[in-house]
Amino acid sequence: MKEFELIQHIFQASIMADTRGRDDILLGIGDDCAQIAVPSDQSLVFSMDTLVEGRHFPFDADPVDIGYRAVASCVSDLAAMGAKPAFFTLGLTLPDSDPQWLAGLAQGMAELAEPIGLALVGGDTTKGPLTITLQVHGYVEKTLAVKRSTAQLGDDIYVTGLLGDAAAAVPIVTGEWQVSSERFDYFYERYWRPQHRLIFAMAMKRVAHAMMDISDGLAQDVQHILKASHKGAVLQASALPISVPLREWQPDSAVALALTGGDDYELCFTAAKTQADEVALIAQTLGLECTKVGEVVETGFVVQGYEGELSGWQHF
Repeated sequence: MKEFELIQHIFQASIMADTRGRDDILLGIGDDCAQIAVPSDQSLVFSMDTLVEGRHFPFDADPVDIGYRAVASCVSDLAAMGAKPAFFTLGLTLPDSDPQWLAGLAQGMAELAEPIGLALVGGDTTKGPLTITLQVHGYVEKTLAVKRSTAQLGDDIYVTGLLGDAAAAVPIVTGEWQVSSERFDYFYERYWRPQHRLIFAMAMKRVAHAMMDISDGLAQDVQHILKASHKGAVLQASALPISVPLREWQPDSAVALALTGGDDYELCFTAAKTQADEVALIAQTLGLECTKVGEVVETGFVVQGYEGELSGWQHF
């Protein structure tokens, strides 16, 4: 199947959604470039992620799962800035043009992209080892984009959701470990279907001082905030939000997985202590678990109650 046919006949049916009701997308797929009109009161934010077969997902993974997770991992970056999703481009390097596999990939992407208003507007395909690259774009008010560099001394440090499940799931999804069907279903879902925190993040952009998504492990990612903000932090291992299934299955390594495992795509943010009630109200309104795990201090980085390694995911 030729490149143009791949795009038109497979992706158009799912994530090349009808954009006639959108004023921002002036020209989508079908020309040399997409043309976008950024709303006058907004700024454009964008992020790119690349997933490589055998490195970021197993060789025999379900393409529907791959598609969903590919979008979720990128969308998490938009959430970290408090941005509203707008559109994305897709780069595909494929060993062959398998229409059934591609249809599954497009279906998985559409499962997340369509409900959040993320439209495919362009991309490229080429032959080679299976590699998927997405560049997502979103809009945020010019003065309200949440950065890593603005954590304040004395801020509370929070995380959303639960930590460690996705990392614990890796040997399950790769087939290295065999577990009960109930445990398999829980951890499989936690790895392949991370829940976006877009609505929470858009509500928090007027409250949070600094924020980023947790993709490489909390211990490593929170230090990116600290480095950018020229601050330190003290975290409490006992405060980490860890699921009951993880504590029951791996009680000795649950804390380490929560701190260093990565792949959770939750949010880590800092906010003034005076905003604690506002943070709790937003989380309660959205039915989202949001946990205070530490405090911003002058210098250093300590996790009280934990003596293990604090390194996270390493790309090289």
